[in-house]
Amino acid sequence: MMDQNHRLHTMILHSFLLATIAGLSLAIASVLPFASASTPMSFENVTLLTPDQIAAGGPIPPNYTLVQQEAECIAAKQNPPWYPTMLAYERGDSNRTGLYECATFTGSFTGPNQVYAYRSPDRYYTPAIMVTRGTNEMYVYGGSNAAADPIPTSSYVARVEPGTLKELWRTVLINTNISNLWTGVGGLESLGGNLFAVTNSYLYKLNGTTGEVEGVLTLPTGASLPNNSYFNGMGGWPDGTLVMKNLARAPGCTLQGFFALAKCPNLDDTPPSALVAVDSNTFKVLDWVQLEQMIGGRVTATQYNGKDYAYLPGTTELYRYEWNGQNLTLDESWGPVSYLLPNQTAASACGIMSDYVVCQTNGQPSNVPLSVFAVSQANSSELTRIEPIPLEPGQVSYIPSLPAFDPENNRIYAMDPGPGKVAAVNLDQETGNMTLAWSVDEKTLEWMVLIGPADQRVFVGTNILTNVTNPLDYNVGLKGANYKEQIQWRDASTGKLLAASDYFSPMINGFQMWPGYGGIIYEGLNEGNIMALKVLPATNATLTTSTAAGENSTSVAG
Repeated sequence: MMDQNHRLHTMILHSFLLATIAGLSLAIASVLPFASASTPMSFENVTLLTPDQIAAGGPIPPNYTLVQQEAECIAAKQNPPWYPTMLAYERGDSNRTGLYECATFTGSFTGPNQVYAYRSPDRYYTPAIMVTRGTNEMYVYGGSNAAADPIPTSSYVARVEPGTLKELWRTVLINTNISNLWTGVGGLESLGGNLFAVTNSYLYKLNGTTGEVEGVLTLPTGASLPNNSYFNGMGGWPDGTLVMKNLARAPGCTLQGFFALAKCPNLDDTPPSALVAVDSNTFKVLDWVQLEQMIGGRVTATQYNGKDYAYLPGTTELYRYEWNGQNLTLDESWGPVSYLLPNQTAASACGIMSDYVVCQTNGQPSNVPLSVFAVSQANSSELTRIEPIPLEPGQVSYIPSLPAFDPENNRIYAMDPGPGKVAAVNLDQETGNMTLAWSVDEKTLEWMVLIGPADQRVFVGTNILTNVTNPLDYNVGLKGANYKEQIQWRDASTGKLLAASDYFSPMINGFQMWPGYGGIIYEGLNEGNIMALKVLPATNATLTTSTAAGENSTSVAG
């Protein structure tokens, strides 16, 4: 009888535990790479909740009053050709500033803050880019980050339900195993009420309501074979013309992903990129040109003195192409600009700071410090630079991501995970001279973003916790990742740490957090979940202790 009672008690307890886990399923996720909301849970695949997740206790709704205010702010801004929404373009605007001035920081600038976090129950394998349309319409592009383990095979666009972060639909675009294509992260943008996704050598037009593919356009790849090419993102000019360029893989190489650019044999045989202009209304290729070099960084499209330009950082030189409405032509009156110091490596994508195009070097590893350099759009012979992040003996400089830019405050934000620093640089718009404003310990490989109005700008970036010193040794795959990552919010004017989340599994390498409506920041994790995070002023009841980037804080105080 005792044995029967014991077994009955055990069964009841086991059922209670399973019910409890099921009840928390909206706030926890398995670590299986292809799990979904319908995947049965077991004790072995449950990720323990962090204090930030426990504090939230479930989905995080936006502040709906703020949502309306933010929507009005966005409607008043001019950001053509992108849709008037919070996340129309992967870097805020075609100038690639990373500035989202209508997004809101809901924490305190003077007192302690509490971070609340929620992990999606559904899995979005390698979610790299998020865009929005209406205030309650969110979409994720993923399935193409070949740094993951296992390597994904299917680029897709998925619609995500705000709050719960559940998947509403998913449109798979391509299967690289079947097509035998080189894969890497392309892009997803919100334009004219539609979604435009570029992946491999194809541009897709999707219905944002249903996910239906309404158009597919094959993009010319020039000297590189289509199966050795993929287009990494796009830019756009106010007339609705999209501009894209492909990455090229060395002939005969079968390595997948962005790192094939550094690890393929016979790199000297890598073909140059092609630059392509597409009419987003007619969905036709308008023009394309063969470039002089293989261009690693994404295209920066801008309008200056009434003309449309595209800036492209080559391996050694910075190029400018002009778009006249019909043709793409190399602007031989400007550049090309040689920008490297000895032993530096190629720049990543550039950003626009009013009269200047600004880039940073060392997109591949280097044993010398990176430079942030600014070139006058009016006169390419005017180049200034600064080395804001020095190296100590044995350190490696390596940052494949671009800085963040604040033209209103004449401020550039650079980073280098080798020495583990983030630096704010002042740019004198009259002379182009640059000076260091502040520098802090913060180790990130990701694009950084700026949120809020000019007088209350908040700098948002990630911070890596690892005992590995060389960023090239980081394992960002699903198996055996050797670092964790958190999000930090800083006063952009001073670098003061305002808030920091708990550490969780790494986000998609080389991309960014996504500012959402109503004070929420979203982040795509390499293991497939989406994190929603929100900062609020802390009370005595909500304070939890944590340590961020060597700065003692109270989850985390100002």
